[in-house]
Amino acid sequence: MKRIFTILLAAVLCGLPAAAQSICFWTDDADVVPVRIYIDREYLGDVTGAYSSQPTLDAPGCLSVDTTPDRHEVTAVDKYGRVYKGWPKWIRPREREVNYMKMNSRYFRVVDQARYTYVFTDWIPLYYYTDIPFHGHVDIEDLDPLTDNGLLVGMGVAAIGATAAMTVAAARNWNLPDSRFPYTAIGFGTEILPVTKQWRNVAQFRARFGNLGGVSLLADAGVATTIDPYYRDYGHYGNRLYDRSYFTWSVGAGLDYGGFCFAIRYKPAVGDTSPDTFLNARCSYDFRLSRVASLNLHGGFGVAGYGAEGLFDYYEFPFGISLLFKL
Repeated sequence: MKRIFTILLAAVLCGLPAAAQSICFWTDDADVVPVRIYIDREYLGDVTGAYSSQPTLDAPGCLSVDTTPDRHEVTAVDKYGRVYKGWPKWIRPREREVNYMKMNSRYFRVVDQARYTYVFTDWIPLYYYTDIPFHGHVDIEDLDPLTDNGLLVGMGVAAIGATAAMTVAAARNWNLPDSRFPYTAIGFGTEILPVTKQWRNVAQFRARFGNLGGVSLLADAGVATTIDPYYRDYGHYGNRLYDRSYFTWSVGAGLDYGGFCFAIRYKPAVGDTSPDTFLNARCSYDFRLSRVASLNLHGGFGVAGYGAEGLFDYYEFPFGISLLFKL
């Protein structure tokens, strides 16, 4: 079939053209075709056939396109007007390899068409599934913190307010003696990032300074595992640029009052070996188990994604538990 090229320039400042990355859209279900494909809200063509196994690039019935390895918004709509929810809304194609994006019929969903005007202003589906009504719910994965930024503003206000309150508490109680502090501790922690589908198991380090009021320096390192049951790679499909498990780490600093801590943590993406990135605020409390051991429960909010440019791709709400031992 005719191959469609949407080649963008990614290195304008240095005057060099960006290398084109190939994407092949395909499905194994003939009942949903034709499937209309949009990249960055531009209609590119249709997937018109079904394959029982992964086809080759430019195979008849598939849609093969070229684009840059930057972030792109991808939308797929089947003949019934349902939008595909089996992959995240934004992808970053893998460089120098074909990126295969399979569509499974079970992940097409009835949506609020007002949120997809670029699709439905010039096209009416064949017919609708009237027995699957739309209830107005918008998945958190579909929100872009850079454009749907009301929640992001709220998170910023909450973080500033919590930082101010904890700064006052830490300063006022810095010299108030408490036998639990200061200390240095190491331990093990497990954490879930539900939106980006990560399960982090890490060794942790914490240095707690001050007395009843104090500050903490935090660090962790370990392994993150994809926990999505359908293994959506969040940017690289078929070839799986990101392995199911990969190295992860983070650093942070917090303000303390007794066993409470409000901290900011950051993790940049580092190539293919450690692709996850996040910036979040974390509230935690230490339950003292003995003179040397404590159980830490924490939850937080922030943004996360994959790749060097992916920090603001998704909202994220991590939560977890840690066991720490004083040195």
